[in-house]
Amino acid sequence: MNIPHHRVASLFGAVTLAAGVLGGSASALAGSDWPHWLGPDGNNQVGASTFNPDLSKWKVAWKASVGRGYSAVAVAGGHAITLGHDGDAHETVYSFDIKTGREEWKQSYEAQLLPKMHPGGPNATPTILGDRVIVLSKDGQVRCLALADGHALWDLNLTTVPGLKLPQWGFASSPVVDGNRLIFAAGRVVSVDLEKGAVQWSSSGEYHPGYTTAVVFQREGHKFIAVLDGKGFSILEGNDGKEVARRPFKAMFDMNGTTPFVLDSGKQIFVSGNTTSELLAFDGKDLTAVWTTTEIKSPMNAAVIRDGAIYGIDGRQGTPSSRLVSVRLSDGKVNWSQADFGFGNTIGVGKSLLALNEDGLLVTAAMAPDGYHETGRQQVLGKTCWTPPVFAQDRIFVRNDRGDVVCLVGS
Repeated sequence: MNIPHHRVASLFGAVTLAAGVLGGSASALAGSDWPHWLGPDGNNQVGASTFNPDLSKWKVAWKASVGRGYSAVAVAGGHAITLGHDGDAHETVYSFDIKTGREEWKQSYEAQLLPKMHPGGPNATPTILGDRVIVLSKDGQVRCLALADGHALWDLNLTTVPGLKLPQWGFASSPVVDGNRLIFAAGRVVSVDLEKGAVQWSSSGEYHPGYTTAVVFQREGHKFIAVLDGKGFSILEGNDGKEVARRPFKAMFDMNGTTPFVLDSGKQIFVSGNTTSELLAFDGKDLTAVWTTTEIKSPMNAAVIRDGAIYGIDGRQGTPSSRLVSVRLSDGKVNWSQADFGFGNTIGVGKSLLALNEDGLLVTAAMAPDGYHETGRQQVLGKTCWTPPVFAQDRIFVRNDRGDVVCLVGS
């Protein structure tokens, strides 16, 4: 399905869970979980000393069908959890055993499909926290479920929060855990009590909804919230959502859907969109541009930042000519680009870039600034794949918008 660029939002919730300030290197732990959007450290990377980048050595361990949607797979405690929609009136949370693919439980509820110029279905990725899993439906229902069996602990509809409306393409804010609260964003930022599901506060600024979630970070001991919306980028006070700084960030058709990356102990923030990307300096009060570039721009791709280089997709969905590109973090200049790679998504696994293009082709390449060095490829799914791959517990998890889920293991 060729979807016009101006009618598509970020359909997989390109947001990061707060895990302190993001750095430029991945966790050193092999076999780590991937318990929420953008991985254990919130930087779209995971350490993997045993990862084999030769994808010809990987085989299908199991497959599942979960229904329409763009939710990535969250993995923790031996569970693989994702969401899908039946195409009629119900959204479902599925939990699978990561080794066998056995369906452990599922929890269904009424929810809107919202198939606006795409097949529809949930955008946000689950968050696994201890013995609970938190999910957000396409139409704004937050649910806290027991990880063991999926029974409901509490629920809340974000559309009941004053000033928070259903975005055109639905909510895409993967749950962000910060201490005893959850953070969601869609024009306003909302803080929700983690234990009871009660709204604690919502920010006073009301902006055009974006399709990302906030990032909670510390700068010199002070807590802030970074959030990208449909027309700009804001820094808010961490405790009450009061605006500290704001910078316009123009996007075609007001569609911002990529994750801000907070770097250098909160002193720098990388923001990317479908017209430009910027590295911003933040001094605790103001935002200023370090550089702006058009060399890397994407409506949905979550980039990978490692060892002074940014790796990601430059292009838009439905465009085979989209390229895989590496730019320097210092000045935004191109290290290298691989033409006609196709639109898709990237994560970092050890020193490898793992990319899934929208046609279902899985590719590995070295994360090296000196050039494109491909190390493996395998066709794993049919189109359309706008959800990034996940690497957890020495397995690769991928899905497409139809809800075909595939788990791969190395051999």
